[in-house]
Amino acid sequence: MKEELEQSVKTSPTISVIVPVYNAEKYLHRCIDSVLAQTYKDFELLLIDDGSKDSSGIICDEYAAKDARVRVFHKENGGVSSARNLGLDNAKGEWITFVDSDDYVFPCWLENFIHNSSGVDMVVQGFKTSYAYEYMHNKDVHGVSYKGSCKEGLLELYKNCYLGYLWVKLFRADIVRENHIRFDAKISLQEDENF
Repeated sequence: MKEELEQSVKTSPTISVIVPVYNAEKYLHRCIDSVLAQTYKDFELLLIDDGSKDSSGIICDEYAAKDARVRVFHKENGGVSSARNLGLDNAKGEWITFVDSDDYVFPCWLENFIHNSSGVDMVVQGFKTSYAYEYMHNKDVHGVSYKGSCKEGLLELYKNCYLGYLWVKLFRADIVRENHIRFDAKISLQEDENF
């Protein structure tokens, strides 16, 4: 089993999942376990330990020792944007997505992305919240379907309150790489919307 996983990682995974990690020991197992439990298996998981002071870095290393799809990068604390940028610099997949270390995903999360990725540059899928914000209803399911120009697509995302929320998006890696799209390390609030 481990040899099969190593083989799939060596042949460039289809999806790179980037998780910035900072002092997340309370939620980290749930997050990583949910990614590793995906029904779609052709992915790599990049855990970026952003100078955690708790046991987060050790937890990341333990997962990497058990599963060849997991790669860990340790860096000095520089914030979520610099952590995600390190993930982007090391991603090998054809597609890129993100998860926050205090989030978790459904088992069909990656499969839903890939199922809808033919002929598009970005896939957006719905999500559920387990707590209420002022602008989001508790446990509502959100989703939007659109094919068309980039400009009209961005307007559609804006209209449906989908700008930001990286973990509901799958980005074609070539576009990110060729245009050197990165997070602004000076921004730590709404940095995902800026990306």
